Amino acid sequence: MMTRAALTLLALTATAPAAVAATDGPWYTDPAKGLALLALVIFFAIVWRFGGFKLIANGIDSRGEGIQARLDEAKDLRDQATKMLAEAERAQKQATDQASQIVAQAKTDAEAMLKQAEVDIKDRIARREAQAEARIARAEAEAAAEVREAAADAATRAARDLLSKSAADPFDSALSEVEKALS
Repeated sequence: MMTRAALTLLALTATAPAAVAATDGPWYTDPAKGLALLALVIFFAIVWRFGGFKLIANGIDSRGEGIQARLDEAKDLRDQATKMLAEAERAQKQATDQASQIVAQAKTDAEAMLKQAEVDIKDRIARREAQAEARIARAEAEAAAEVREAAADAATRAARDLLSKSAADPFDSALSEVEKALS
């Protein structure tokens, strides 16, 4: 391959002076141009002999391999980034799902607590009503007992007064005293 590249380069250098040749004759008749061409051919022969073309080709190949390695590394990094992105999206979806579940559970708990609070309030109101009714019943019973006691006291006083006065009709006067005490 190197020989073919050297021959192609030699052919190009041999035909190049013809393009810029003077109008006074063919390019190979001018001694300066011929000498320059001969020097160029000798230079390329020396470079070819000492492996300069191989060195250039190897440098180009190694540079290509380095570029390919960087491209492969970039592809690997891109694949890793894609995997990390997919993993992050999965984690975000899981977090969103968990947040939704937490919110739903909180709503359910709040509704249950509200219902329980309503039941507790109803129970408290019922207990307080029962306590108030019990107090009222007790007050009524105490009032009735006081009325009975007052009636008994009045009856006792009336009987005592009757007995002490020896009135003509003790029953009528006692009855009037009981009626006064009750009203």
